[in-house]
Amino acid sequence: MWRGHEFFISSLPALAEFIPVTIFYLTVPTLISWILGTLICIVRVGKKNVLYYAVSLFVSFFRGTPGLVQLYIVFFGLPKLFSLFGMNINAWDAGFFYIVATTANFSSFVSEALRGAYEGIDKAQIDAGYSVGYSRIQCFFHVTVPLTVKIALPNLKNLEIDLLKGSAVAYVIGVVDVMGKANKIISLHRGYGQIWVLLAAAVIYFFLTTVVEFIFNMALRHFRRYEV
Repeated sequence: MWRGHEFFISSLPALAEFIPVTIFYLTVPTLISWILGTLICIVRVGKKNVLYYAVSLFVSFFRGTPGLVQLYIVFFGLPKLFSLFGMNINAWDAGFFYIVATTANFSSFVSEALRGAYEGIDKAQIDAGYSVGYSRIQCFFHVTVPLTVKIALPNLKNLEIDLLKGSAVAYVIGVVDVMGKANKIISLHRGYGQIWVLLAAAVIYFFLTTVVEFIFNMALRHFRRYEV
């Protein structure tokens, strides 16, 4: 009969092997969501037209419903939608459905973080950019974007950490990452010693969140290095 610490020691390296998988399902939705979230933000701070209201509905839905529900909707609903066009995607990797659902959810929160940051910019600094001869495009990239990112970074850091922790639910549709492997180990031992396996998973997630926080803090210091 195994003791608790033996479960912990044996589970830790087994779970650590799936850290790259967890990082993959963190970085891919992050990169896509930052691009999509930026585009949504641009629409949301612009004129109120049909696109504005469509995007606002998109943001409201994905911010106002549970992420797990969205994951199930995408996992079970997307194959039915594609079947209407004669395509069978039931055999596609579960990770694809996780990325689609997570990207839709995360981009909504990113867009709101960027929109709040943009509205918090001192517009006098934008006017100062024009006064030194910047064109509209130059002012956007040299003044508006850096200021928006600097203001949004603390919020984006919290959202990124939530995204990392939220990736633990991916195992419910068959994604085998750190939490998915932990679930397999627990099932293999029929639930015996599960607290130690979960503790090993918690240690790994804590390590990853610490790394994410460190990266964002470095980025924030970079943007603030010229401040007095």
